[in-house]
Amino acid sequence: MAAGSCTAVYERLKELGCPALESVYLSDAKEIQKLLCTPSVHRLDILEWIFVSVYPPIQEQFASLKESQSDLKIKAMVKLGYDLMLCQAEDLDLIMGKAPAQKQLHFLEELLAVIPPQGNFTMSGSISDSSIFSSKEESFQEIARKNEEFVKQVFSSPDLQAVLNPECHPWSSDIKPLLVGEEAPQKRVPPSVTSHESTLLDRLKELEDRMAALQDLKAQCSFLPGSSAGGDASQDSHTALQALKLIASDYNQLLLAFEQVYENELQKHCERSPPRLSPCGPLFQAVHHNLLLCIQELQGLAQVTETAECIMETVKRRHEEKVVWSGNAKSSLPSKLEELQQKYKAIHAILEDCQ
Repeated sequence: MAAGSCTAVYERLKELGCPALESVYLSDAKEIQKLLCTPSVHRLDILEWIFVSVYPPIQEQFASLKESQSDLKIKAMVKLGYDLMLCQAEDLDLIMGKAPAQKQLHFLEELLAVIPPQGNFTMSGSISDSSIFSSKEESFQEIARKNEEFVKQVFSSPDLQAVLNPECHPWSSDIKPLLVGEEAPQKRVPPSVTSHESTLLDRLKELEDRMAALQDLKAQCSFLPGSSAGGDASQDSHTALQALKLIASDYNQLLLAFEQVYENELQKHCERSPPRLSPCGPLFQAVHHNLLLCIQELQGLAQVTETAECIMETVKRRHEEKVVWSGNAKSSLPSKLEELQQKYKAIHAILEDCQ
């Protein structure tokens, strides 16, 4: 099947006059499949000609690219194939020739079927090979004709304007129960002219207040196309309006999903009786209070211990530090005390000798 498809694609390219195949003459199906389904510069030139034939404006984009920018050319081909709904947006392997051969041949057949006819071709002995393409062209024409008839039928339908501009908009779900439970109106006594005029004046004043409030609200909504603040509607305003519509739609979907989950999963749990609380609450509070007092006492002891250690370090540092006591000599506190003790003993000995 792949051999017949690749031969048909090759013959079709020859019939359309592909310039990349002018000096190429192949008859073996394997050689043709290797040419059409193996990554090469020649294959990329063939694809470039096919895409230009399908969509001529893309030739300017190809002409602006250098030979080293083949990756950009491949991405442009993939984008055009995606716009024609012939491939996915990430099918780079399909253009590079790394996809399965059958998939590549099917893609080429679809592309060649889109190319408009360029004149009468002499097809001696090749009618059976090109029957696939003629049938595809006929199917495309038939689909286009059916779509055109369907559009005409829709726009000529008398119900179209009634759907687009309904005379009575459907009531919302919160008003429907009121309408269903509404009883037939009873006969009422016609009001007097004075009460009727006062009622009209009250309603008119209320309507004016509502209109003023709506105007203020409309002035604040700059993204509305008809508002005074949004006279110069820009793309950002349109984007903000679309985002607001999307948020409202998402919020509605979330509400519907929550309602379904509540009815199926959560409602049975919400109807259960409340749990019985333990009577040991005051006991736990007393224990918690005693634990807090214990923690405070431990923190106080830790601070006292830290203060004692700081005092001991200060005394030790004072004992070891050398200070100038008298004259220019420096000495530590223990050595100075030892010196004073020696002087005291010497004076005491002299006094005893004098007595």
